[in-house]
Amino acid sequence: TFQHQGKSHCLCCLGIGTTHLYSRCGPYGASKSIHLEDMRNLFILLITICFASGQSYSISIFGIPAADVEQTIHDSGKIEFTSQNRGIFDLFWPAKNVYGAIYDSNSFALKSWSKTVKQGEFKQKVSGKVDFLGYLVYDDKTMIKIPKNIYTIFTLLAMVQSRPYHKLDTKWFDFEQEGQIGQARFVWADSSNTWNGQDSVMCDHYRLDINIEDEEKKLDNRSDYFMEEVLADGVVRELWVSTKKPKRIIRATLKTNWFPISATINE
Repeated sequence: TFQHQGKSHCLCCLGIGTTHLYSRCGPYGASKSIHLEDMRNLFILLITICFASGQSYSISIFGIPAADVEQTIHDSGKIEFTSQNRGIFDLFWPAKNVYGAIYDSNSFALKSWSKTVKQGEFKQKVSGKVDFLGYLVYDDKTMIKIPKNIYTIFTLLAMVQSRPYHKLDTKWFDFEQEGQIGQARFVWADSSNTWNGQDSVMCDHYRLDINIEDEEKKLDNRSDYFMEEVLADGVVRELWVSTKKPKRIIRATLKTNWFPISATINE
């Protein structure tokens, strides 16, 4: 007990030697306790929210709305996507997929990634993690030897929304997708205005090249729509990324042998 402003206070009310903070002390002891563990968890949650940026996109095929996509990027080194088919596409080809990747926040090299796919009757869960021996381990059983720094479509999308074009243009990065190994690069075409649905935005325009060189350890013969189209033969991948910070993908297209797919940011 100590004296302060003529009043007696017990040390227990200050949480000395405990994991609680007490706001006041009544005649029968401490009351209104705040758990330090709860405070810590709340602080982490607030930090996560404050340092995460999100965008939503509308996907169209032949100009017809096909899906909604949500992207969230965390400063800690994490990117997440959720996709949900809509309209006539949801009626005939219902799909709700979730993708995520954790990466080094400086190099954007992969640490781990996962996806949960629900496409009609087709359901698939995949998760992979880079171990300390330099292997990408899938579902604790399939081990794939990879280069020191490996990238996926998701970490590349995170990187292009962070780095300036002169640090990306024509540089090859070791690439992996569901057991398939190869290389990928961004080729800068120009800086030009792109329509976002409401206004013109100055963007860096890229083509994304992906060359798969080794399919020996491909995980499965079937994957989800997005992952299959990303690596489809003859596909042309283009992105328009805003030049001003925070950098964002304003528009993206996949020109396949069958149909064009376009993604436009919702401002």
